[in-house]
Amino acid sequence: METANGQYVRRIRPALPLPSGVEHGPGAEVAAHTAAATWGLPDFVFQSAYASKGSGRRELGDRLLLAGGRGAVIQVKARTIQPKDADSEVAWIQKVATKAVRQAKGTVRQLRMLPADIANGRDRTLSVDGNAYEWIGVFLLDHEQVPEGTICSLEPIGIPTIALTRRDWDFLFDQLRSTTAVLDYLFRAAVEPPVALG
Repeated sequence: METANGQYVRRIRPALPLPSGVEHGPGAEVAAHTAAATWGLPDFVFQSAYASKGSGRRELGDRLLLAGGRGAVIQVKARTIQPKDADSEVAWIQKVATKAVRQAKGTVRQLRMLPADIANGRDRTLSVDGNAYEWIGVFLLDHEQVPEGTICSLEPIGIPTIALTRRDWDFLFDQLRSTTAVLDYLFRAAVEPPVALG
């Protein structure tokens, strides 16, 4: 679309709709998986898995992307209640972003200590050894009203990290149509100064 001053602006479509009959949080995880598997390849998108930890179990990311020697731990956080005022929403987003990158760090640490059998989008189970990959943690936010100018401050966790909205995640896959290209972009963008979500 051309603006009044002759510049072109690209309109970005909303994120893919959530699947029906699924709660919002798990639905956002499924939608993120669907975008990556549809526009990338399902072979490179891995479902969440669990590893034993003491007497409990640790989830190994909401989703993983693996292609070549690079991997991404995807942590999806969804705002499931009616948004509050802008300051409260920014505080909530920062809180869940901090939780997401810590979970990503835990997933990478666990996979480096002990490989895990994880199923990809074609239901093929592969052994994933965390030492075989260069990792990035991805905080993926599903939120209908992100306050304008919201920038996530992601704490250093020993691997690159990046924050995206689910809409931007869908857009990346729609435009690049390659899991490898998306991973390359995420790694490049993670070293740049953070920009406002959306």
